[in-house]
Amino acid sequence: MFYVGLGDVRLNIERVTARVRNGGHHIATEDILRRHQTSLTNLLEHLNLIDHLIVIDDSKSAGEIVLEANQTTIKHHGTHLPNWVEMIDQQLVKRNKVWV
Repeated sequence: MFYVGLGDVRLNIERVTARVRNGGHHIATEDILRRHQTSLTNLLEHLNLIDHLIVIDDSKSAGEIVLEANQTTIKHHGTHLPNWVEMIDQQLVKRNKVWV
């Protein structure tokens, strides 16, 4: 599974605004705010169903793979995980301890 996220929901709102200016579709700010939290919550609650996870931080202009995990291994890319990815990492550590 690929999970693409942003650390700051305001960046997501800005991107939607720019998309609308360029003729793209609108998404209500309330929906963006709700989806931002719901998406991460759903991922954390269902990690036990995911065999292979690749987490992409899309905060920069080009998305960056920051974490990969399977049922026994967690691999960090780079020297610093964004805060929102640290939450995923912590849940994966707990999950993998149960599976090993």
